[in-house]
Amino acid sequence: MTHAKKDPRVIRTQRLLRAALIDLMEERELEQITVQDIAERATVKRATFYLHYEDKQALLTQCIDELLNELREQVDTAESDYESFDYLSGEPHPSFVRLFHHISVHYNFYTAMLVKNRVAPFAEGLLKVIHEFVSRGIDRTEPDDGNLTARREVVVKYVESAFLEVIIWWLERQMPYSESDMAAQLMNLSIHGPYIRIPGRRNPQ
Repeated sequence: MTHAKKDPRVIRTQRLLRAALIDLMEERELEQITVQDIAERATVKRATFYLHYEDKQALLTQCIDELLNELREQVDTAESDYESFDYLSGEPHPSFVRLFHHISVHYNFYTAMLVKNRVAPFAEGLLKVIHEFVSRGIDRTEPDDGNLTARREVVVKYVESAFLEVIIWWLERQMPYSESDMAAQLMNLSIHGPYIRIPGRRNPQ
């Protein structure tokens, strides 16, 4: 079964409306934004907005779904990529780099959704993607529970929560470290924790 091609004019209008919503969300809270505001920023008529979306929530939902689906595709990694990667190389895994690259490319969107506004559906959806990413990575790199410092479900929850908060911190500070640097730091924290050596243990003389 073949799907009908979407009218380029429809695609263009929806892109304008999505961009307008994100622009406005960088300036003010979502509750203060009206459909009229979005239409004016997108340089279309209010009636045109309603040809495409029932309300601003429908537009927001489409924006969130599209971005999270794109992120999920970006960080999805084949089994062979985990098996062939050298974890002692000091280099971040490509999937970690792709995660931060996606955030960097869509900086305005992430900032609008997580910093300027804390949009619950987006934060929850992002956390779900990160959960899948972290859980899959830990399962593939270390299937033996005996080699984990805590129960697997606790490890996954700890790492995914840290991921989300670090991402928000990075956005709030306008990405002070590069994508690859952030990827390397987060990967090292995920695998080794915050310490190079056990705290309190003195170096041998």
